[in-house]
Amino acid sequence: MYVAITHFKIIVGQELLFETLWKERESYLHTMQGYRGLFLMRGATEKRHTSYVSQFIWNTQADFEAWTQSDAFVKAHLQFGDTSVLFNEKPEFEGLTIVLQETAGKALK
Repeated sequence: MYVAITHFKIIVGQELLFETLWKERESYLHTMQGYRGLFLMRGATEKRHTSYVSQFIWNTQADFEAWTQSDAFVKAHLQFGDTSVLFNEKPEFEGLTIVLQETAGKALK
């Protein structure tokens, strides 16, 4: 499996707007081969920002890359408009390949 992670630093006071944009969006992800799921997680609030992490799970890196090149990707991101007012810094992306997965004490195959 492949996990696409993005780290966000959201300006304090903009958290509700950021979360609402995510919750109310049309993602089109369900139309994509290899899409497994998404987590949007909120972290600590510092003086200037609140940390968030999005984690998209895909069967393969190729599935994720196909998503980033798709019309669905463009449509999903256009609906956000200009979100620069939400960020202290540009979001940071990281792609990871899962080498071990364990749930409830039992390894999944």
